[in-house]
Amino acid sequence: MCAATDRPTANRDSALDGLRGIAIALVLWHHLVATYLPLGRGSWLGWLRAGTGLAWCGVDLFFVLSGFFIGGILIDRRDSPRLARVFYVRRAVRILPLYYVTLAAVLLTIAAGMPGAYHEFAPWVYATFLTNFALAGTQTWDWLPLSVLWSLAIEEQFYITAPWVVRAIPPSRLPWFAAGLALAAWVARSILLLRFPSGYFGAHVLMPLRMDGLALGALVAWAVRHDAARPFFARLAQTWPRVLALGLAAIAGLSLLRPADGSPLLCLAGYTLLAVVFALVVAVVAGVRPPALNALLATRPLAHLGRHSYFVYLWHALIGTGIIRALGGADFCVNSPVALGVVALATAATWGAATVSWKFFEGPFVAWGQRLRY
Repeated sequence: MCAATDRPTANRDSALDGLRGIAIALVLWHHLVATYLPLGRGSWLGWLRAGTGLAWCGVDLFFVLSGFFIGGILIDRRDSPRLARVFYVRRAVRILPLYYVTLAAVLLTIAAGMPGAYHEFAPWVYATFLTNFALAGTQTWDWLPLSVLWSLAIEEQFYITAPWVVRAIPPSRLPWFAAGLALAAWVARSILLLRFPSGYFGAHVLMPLRMDGLALGALVAWAVRHDAARPFFARLAQTWPRVLALGLAAIAGLSLLRPADGSPLLCLAGYTLLAVVFALVVAVVAGVRPPALNALLATRPLAHLGRHSYFVYLWHALIGTGIIRALGGADFCVNSPVALGVVALATAATWGAATVSWKFFEGPFVAWGQRLRY
């Protein structure tokens, strides 16, 4: 999903692309595999489904990466008189063409009468990046190809304000401001639970309540650029294997609890845990840069998947699930080698379409945007 950087660049970090590859792989697992695993815990496949129920957290990794990339871009250019104008144009040509083509394709699919296809809201809601607010109002998910737009809505709402915030906040105070935003998200979710003690679905999809990942990503972007953070990275360089092992183990434990979207557990601990752990992951990869870990993340397939994650995120629910339903039928279940082959084909088709889209559609728009200088 993460479309926070414009490809290609001469100094592109393939390890960070690999992190995006992991993020989109988690989303693909959640929608194209885990959904079709057998229910119940009577077999190892049932346990696998239960144990990976939090794979949607790939979106939270995207949030942290977006905060890191966008925060870095804006920090580096905060004094440019053309900051907001160039930033908005570059964001627009990177995001909007593919977004609106995808939205048109989804709505045409619905109009054509595809079984099970529907839209919950008026088209203008999706077109204006208000999907997350609409979902919060109905307290339920939309049809999958439209439901995934909620995270794009959060990122767009972040982009609108980010240039002005970075311009207004002195660099020395930016880390405190970013940390304050992360804390404010937790406080807002906690206050919400006073009104909805059993949880509130909107806490899962609303920008103010999910801004901790974006804020902590921006905090990491500041840290890798300032000498004041060197002691932190020096300590992290010594302890990162243990720190990340503990963090990822905590996420795995949270996944086994299978908390509902917007549940008290997620509001009070889960969303914060995801934001903090993924921010530490990005800090390790971008700041500590362990050779073995970064080499693993930079492997060509993983980095390539990450570079095409925006298309894959938008289209996997159309192409991928479309192939699964066409070949596997309504009762499709991932319980055989043939079923795994269907999933592999669905993934490969989505990935291949992303490569074609970049070469002939997205890439030319991005190249035009890169001609604009801050």
